[in-house]
Amino acid sequence: MEKCWEACWHRARRPVESVLISEERAVEIAERMMRNIALDFDELPPEAELTARVILETSEATRDLVAGERRKKADPQLHHDPEDRRYSQNLDLDRLQSADPERGFQDPEWNRLPQVLRPLAMATLSRKGIKGADAEDVFSDTLVELVRERENSQSAPILDPTVFEELIPLHARIVQFRAIDWFRRRSALKNQPNSGESFDALTGDPDRPLQFEDGRADTISFEKIYTECREALNPVEWQLVYALYVAQTATVQDLIQNDGFCAKLGIKPGASGSTRRRAITEMVEEALEKIRENLVF
Repeated sequence: MEKCWEACWHRARRPVESVLISEERAVEIAERMMRNIALDFDELPPEAELTARVILETSEATRDLVAGERRKKADPQLHHDPEDRRYSQNLDLDRLQSADPERGFQDPEWNRLPQVLRPLAMATLSRKGIKGADAEDVFSDTLVELVRERENSQSAPILDPTVFEELIPLHARIVQFRAIDWFRRRSALKNQPNSGESFDALTGDPDRPLQFEDGRADTISFEKIYTECREALNPVEWQLVYALYVAQTATVQDLIQNDGFCAKLGIKPGASGSTRRRAITEMVEEALEKIRENLVF
């Protein structure tokens, strides 16, 4: 439970990058979340399951709390980490997300968004070798992508964040996606100089350019993995993955020497160290393969 509490407190203090809650408030949030979640169980589940749920629900609850307090006090900068100097200040997310039924996203707050996002996007594009007018074109495409409805959800990416800070990594992923798009377009034009076909024609319907569908960061959190793959692994497999890769409270050698844990895995008492190692390694590989097969990329 100590590891679970620490994970809950840390997530309450930093629900997303660049949001920072005071230590006292984080304790209050963590205590409430642990208490509420514990009421849902007749007996405590395995540590991996409990921690995944605690982290996920704490993050959601804290983001909602931050958004609500910012809305109430009309202060988008409230609870922003003062150490984050990547951009000057947060914008009003509610205004960015407000859409007119006929005109779409037209709030004047959108006029301020490029000055926040452009320096970060240009730095990324420059590292990839996309500069000058090409970089400006790619950046303009990313702004359009923020408000374009996705076919699968009928919702624009700009509506995904709960707090403004989430917009920064979201836009960064769109920039990455559009950079790939740009290189593919250039490659297609080089490889077919006389065809006269556009890049969109080469990649599908010319009236429908590729859409940004990636809703995750490059590094996928354990709670997201657990949410998507929960039914694929049994409780013992989750405990194994959690102990080795998440909490890192044990090594394979530690588990080999743990008679109780080996018994859970069905390893017969008195089995040699090599037999135990082989059984544990095979179970780890099988569990990771299940995650790879079930994780939606």
